[in-house]
Amino acid sequence: MQLIKIKTIPIKYNIKTENARLTIPQMDSGDLNLKITPLKIDTETTPIKLRMDSSDMRRSMGMKTIADVHREMPAKTQQTANRVTSEYVSLGNQMAEAHSEGITVAELMRNKLMEGNAPVQSTIAAIPSEKIDISWEPATVKHTVQRSEATTDWKKAAQEMEFIPSSYSLEVEQFAEVEIEYIGGHLYVPPSSDPNYKEK
Repeated sequence: MQLIKIKTIPIKYNIKTENARLTIPQMDSGDLNLKITPLKIDTETTPIKLRMDSSDMRRSMGMKTIADVHREMPAKTQQTANRVTSEYVSLGNQMAEAHSEGITVAELMRNKLMEGNAPVQSTIAAIPSEKIDISWEPATVKHTVQRSEATTDWKKAAQEMEFIPSSYSLEVEQFAEVEIEYIGGHLYVPPSSDPNYKEK
């Protein structure tokens, strides 16, 4: 008579594997930024400077300025005083000689007036004896040059790759086990206590 029933349940599992792979995303293109500063030229000019001084030329022609007249006045005043004094002394001497020679004062004055009719000379010359003083400074040109510049900002093209390694997974759905089932009846001690006991 079989009393126990033994049942073996094997292990149950799932295995998942994933191969390694290499991914290459979209390539980023290169980029070039170019900044150019143009050529710049600044020009600074100074015109010619001409100086003309005609004071000596006009002075040589007798055209004097007030400053020249004031500067020459003391000497001319002294010359005039000396000339008038000399003329009066000469006139006195002539009057003394004329009295001794029998010439009257009226005749002497008439002769003096006749001497005063000499032609008057102009004090202004027609041709100057001095030249105009001319001096000059040449014109100047100054250039300031700022050179052109080019600045570049280069961004290289990028090529990135992604490596994904292989994977392995094990999922256990059912562990292995052994089931033991008792299929026999009840055991009574003493056996006579079994309701279905039949004495042999």
